Amino acid sequence: MSFVLKTNQAAYLLDPNNDSLVLKRKGKWSSVFLGYRVEDKLPVVIKKLHNPNETQTQLRFQREALMGFNFDGVQHTLDAWKDDSGYYIIKEFIDGLSLRQLLQKDIKNRAEFSIKCIIATLDILEKIHSSGIVHADIRPDNILILVNKRGNPDLLNPSIRIIDFGLSVNMAEPIVTQRLPFSLLYSPPEQLLNLPELINPSTDLFSLGLTLYESVAKYPPFFNENPEMIMHMQLNTAVAEHRNIHPLLLAFIRKASFKKQLRLPPSKLTMDEIRQTVFEGQQDRFTDCNQMRTILQEVVPNISETEKKSFFKRIFN
Repeated sequence: MSFVLKTNQAAYLLDPNNDSLVLKRKGKWSSVFLGYRVEDKLPVVIKKLHNPNETQTQLRFQREALMGFNFDGVQHTLDAWKDDSGYYIIKEFIDGLSLRQLLQKDIKNRAEFSIKCIIATLDILEKIHSSGIVHADIRPDNILILVNKRGNPDLLNPSIRIIDFGLSVNMAEPIVTQRLPFSLLYSPPEQLLNLPELINPSTDLFSLGLTLYESVAKYPPFFNENPEMIMHMQLNTAVAEHRNIHPLLLAFIRKASFKKQLRLPPSKLTMDEIRQTVFEGQQDRFTDCNQMRTILQEVVPNISETEKKSFFKRIFN
């Protein structure tokens, strides 16, 4: 049954029971619906947060509702509202497909297309980081590729939008003492081990490296039915070789997602040692978007055997 959500700025029509208008139902932190603004029929995305009485939900609502950028490449927030029925964030509708959705499609030269998407994502992330924000939830679901009227992306020059800043971190704000949520398959050790003081731009670059791996291989680098095993692999294991991933690209991804292996399981180490180990691992990742983009732009023209040696040297020296 549809209903009208009235805020101080506008009225929005949504129908949570219409499956065709549900973009995400009962996700971990929210449900997302397609609706429209009543006054001009503008399509909008309406996010309803779960568990409105939880402190973490309230913090996420405040953070995302107030998030604003003065540049393109991100999904902009149009409005926000809270009442007895819940917490709502109204965002612009973006006509696109996520990298996750594109995993199901047969794309010629998938590696080259994936690299173009990641380079375009780095262009946007660079602006986000310059604003003092770490997205902290980079993954295939949160990178959209715009599509044409036929619903197809431009495979030669993909146009990217980054969405969902619900877990983002403002580096200028005081460090949050409560445990922050994370996406297990894509998060670096500083998120998995709840070290918010170590979250920085390389946190997003780590996740972007794993996203690139999945975009090319069509499945994530670390996957297991047991979440504890995934946690172990994320903390201690480098991404594996894959027949669709060129050795140069694999080396690039391994640098982006580098972590120093813990000496013992976290439960048997002091927090000081864990923090120091994670910090040392961060030093061997790409430090910023420009550095990561510069190296990635060299991957495609430098995949010949004759230039492999010099390319490895440039990356790791």
